[in-house]
Amino acid sequence: MISNLSRHSTICNYFLDDTTFLRTLCCVLDHNLRDLVFYSVGIIINISLHGKGEKTANKLLSITDSNVLEKLVDVLKDSNLEDMDLARVAAKALHNL
Repeated sequence: MISNLSRHSTICNYFLDDTTFLRTLCCVLDHNLRDLVFYSVGIIINISLHGKGEKTANKLLSITDSNVLEKLVDVLKDSNLEDMDLARVAAKALHNL
């Protein structure tokens, strides 16, 4: 449900102001459930597209206790040829940031 809500710029801007939400979102990238990781990466993509411009990438990248770029690279490395959808969304999130 949150991934659908993150398609709206007003809600994305609210998410950007909530550092607890962003930290939690980054923690979920380490999870073993593929769908949970997939939708979390989708939320990151939506926030990067619909957020407040340059502030978006800076806010996501400035989370000190969780390195979102490193975790997205790990998601990309962990996805294999059978899961190109997950690899594609991880690459898109990296590109947006």
